[in-house]
Amino acid sequence: MTRVVAVVQARMGSQRFPGKMLSQLGEHTLLDWVLQRVLRSTQVDQVVLATSTNSEDDKLVSAALRLEVNSIRGSETDVLSRFLLAADDSQADLVVRVCADNPFVAPEELDRLIVDHRAKSVDYSCNHQQKLSNKYADGFGAEILSHDLLKKLANQTTQQAHREHVTSYIWDNQKEFKINAVTAPAELAFPEVKLDIDTPAELARLNEFVRQYSVKIETKADEIVESFRKFSAET
Repeated sequence: MTRVVAVVQARMGSQRFPGKMLSQLGEHTLLDWVLQRVLRSTQVDQVVLATSTNSEDDKLVSAALRLEVNSIRGSETDVLSRFLLAADDSQADLVVRVCADNPFVAPEELDRLIVDHRAKSVDYSCNHQQKLSNKYADGFGAEILSHDLLKKLANQTTQQAHREHVTSYIWDNQKEFKINAVTAPAELAFPEVKLDIDTPAELARLNEFVRQYSVKIETKADEIVESFRKFSAET
């Protein structure tokens, strides 16, 4: 049986927004939003937090543990090696990469990604943002690849950019891989919608959105997109 593990990538040492992962969005921290939403996926067998060995990330490990999510700790800058550690430790067959700056990552879209990937003979699939004209709104999905491919990338890539951005080697060498960009359902086919958080200003804006439209951890992606488009038109 194929074992699917979602690896959530997070750290406290963001240059643009230090401490971002424990900042509040509505009633929860960003990390809680991400972990609790990923845990709702029906196709994921285990969720793992991949963070760094820096002492400032101890708080992330503690926060994950409260949700019964195990953590793997490795290099702050060599994120690829950190993912491989997580995949090895969890004995994953397929690895779903989730970036923790996407608080509205949707379990139903993770499920769509996993099902679509397993149904096709491809190396890599994604639905986290618009790629190859799939028209996805940014911030609801993830990327998926096999444990074996993750090992291959870790063994053959040496450029810092490829080590820091786990799947960038695949996109920089597209002819070497069978890439699948999952087509967005009509209700999420709004690539202009971007819901990731990189700066305090973006967090403040999403806090206002969450407050005005009563967005909860259990709110589905299509409802969030519909509400956010109204919010954007009003502000």
